[in-house]
Amino acid sequence: MSNRASWDEPTTKILLEMCIEQKNQLNWSDRCLTKLGWRNVHSRFRAATGLQLGVKQLQNKLNNLRRQFFGWRALETSTGLGRDTQTGGVSADATYWEQDQQDTQARSQPHSVKPPPLLDLLFELFGHEPQDRGTLLSAGGNREGTPSMGGTPSMGTEGNFVDLEDE
Repeated sequence: MSNRASWDEPTTKILLEMCIEQKNQLNWSDRCLTKLGWRNVHSRFRAATGLQLGVKQLQNKLNNLRRQFFGWRALETSTGLGRDTQTGGVSADATYWEQDQQDTQARSQPHSVKPPPLLDLLFELFGHEPQDRGTLLSAGGNREGTPSMGGTPSMGTEGNFVDLEDE
């Protein structure tokens, strides 16, 4: 019996949906699930699929999906490249691929040209931009806007506010 996991699209979708659920419950650090999030995903994944995969195998799958997603996003947003409307992938002339292959052999794999599977779930999990990646819980907790976070000077200082134009 092999320890290697066999990932089909429905199984991958289950993993991504469970990770999104944990992210929405704030069991997410800046890039991945927290230990509690992984424990929850692991137990629920086993119950939902019946597969006896370890936490490390789930983490490896999510890391591979993240690499594919960000590799594709880097190509998609790179200047001088276009979109192939038929495949949804990235199109460029041969000189770009030659230069890219010289720069980094590993990133020039064919899988980085086509969008990764389950793209909508990957966008939901990893975000369109870094600021889209969700709410983070910090030692100070979740709070409303304060003057130091871009509020007006009169917020919280109603009795001490002085209008400088009146002087």
